[in-house]
Amino acid sequence: MLGDCILTLANSKEPVKAFHVFIDLPPVYKSFIDKFLHKILEEASNVFLDPYRVEDWSLALQTFVKMWIQLLSTGMRFELLRALMEIRVSSVVNSVIDLVNKEKEQFLVQGLEDFERFFSRDMNLYHYAKDQCYFVSALVIKIDGVGSHLTKEIVRKIKMLVTEQDNPAIKPQDDLKNSREEEFDRGWYDHLKNLSSLEVLKIFASTELEDRSREIAIRRVNALLSDHTLKKVKIDIAEIRKLQPLLMSCLKEEGISDSMFKVLGQVVNYVAYEMLVYQEETCYELRDYIASSETEFQRAVYIFQCLTMALVDDDFVIPVMENLFPEIITRLNPPTELLVDNSCWLLVFRAAFCAAIHLIEDPGYAKSVKEIAHKMIDSIRELVEREMEVGLVRRAFRDVESIVKKQLEWYSTSQYKLVKGLLWRLYAIKGMKWESKIVLWRINVIVERGVKEVEKELPETEFDWLNLTDDEFE
Repeated sequence: MLGDCILTLANSKEPVKAFHVFIDLPPVYKSFIDKFLHKILEEASNVFLDPYRVEDWSLALQTFVKMWIQLLSTGMRFELLRALMEIRVSSVVNSVIDLVNKEKEQFLVQGLEDFERFFSRDMNLYHYAKDQCYFVSALVIKIDGVGSHLTKEIVRKIKMLVTEQDNPAIKPQDDLKNSREEEFDRGWYDHLKNLSSLEVLKIFASTELEDRSREIAIRRVNALLSDHTLKKVKIDIAEIRKLQPLLMSCLKEEGISDSMFKVLGQVVNYVAYEMLVYQEETCYELRDYIASSETEFQRAVYIFQCLTMALVDDDFVIPVMENLFPEIITRLNPPTELLVDNSCWLLVFRAAFCAAIHLIEDPGYAKSVKEIAHKMIDSIRELVEREMEVGLVRRAFRDVESIVKKQLEWYSTSQYKLVKGLLWRLYAIKGMKWESKIVLWRINVIVERGVKEVEKELPETEFDWLNLTDDEFE
């Protein structure tokens, strides 16, 4: 049984393997969790006592948060759960302060950034309720103000994820009182909840507001469009159509922060998806933005990889690829250092995967797909050989996993073969660690479960998975 497997891993010499399996679980019964509850919490606590690897530290934090969410989902009384987990909050806070005092803030920032990605992905996947955010809410209040601007910025981003819930996270009692800043955030968010998506986007587009207020506004637009996609709310197509030109104006704004642009990209995808998939209308102004040499490459490629729908219109895809492809190939060269900002390489890796997926059925780009796929594999192989898996390879694989989940509904035989062939070749890289391979295994499970049986056809040869003829493979 899986519960016994997690307990065995928690008792092994590498208990972090148990963390890897546990944090990806859907909601489960308490009887399942009881098998390993105390052991996995004990091992996670031990990581904070003597942190050695950034990923282990982040995984331990993810384990605490996921345990809170799982136990709350089982119906465990809130007061009892808070008593159980309060000491876990303290152990994380003490570790954060200790890392800052020991001048290991870069370690801390990387760990919190990794956690922020997990928390954002998991809360969107399982739609956290307000009380499920309590653990994170209590934690960020405790560590708010610790460290330099780098730590404060990532803590602010995590706090924003909690704030943007339709029902704000419940207020921790006693010594966990909200600051004036948090009260303003909630008051501003409550105000925005009474407005339409178009009205809120107009507020975001106003450059007269401070960045904090604008970021809350764009996150609210994102939440509204997400709820529309999930059929929780209804937004008229006339309103969505009016969002398009305003979004294009926002994309072209100079000086917009990276955190706001990140959310803006998600909003662009929701609108573009609605218009293309349901209204069969292609936004060529968006194409022109991505394909323009005047658009900063990282921003153009970010918006491109945000688009989750099938891009089958040659008038859209070809100009975009003509602009992005040469730079993607160049920037796929693996980074040489770990403790620097390698976000551009991770972004390009995601974009390379998306490019291959979109181009796999276009005969005119057969050799380009081959070049992208082989460059991705070679880059990963080199990073594994340099022992840079923790900070880069696993993050890249998780990003691809997230993309596959969003694209899966339109995968045909060609996309299925491409993903399977890519996974096989990545899995075969010598020296790759178990923790990286388990992410590849998860992607394979997602594809097997999500692609229609009629589309499943395993690649038979080296060139078959790339949709090449014999002559094209040479």
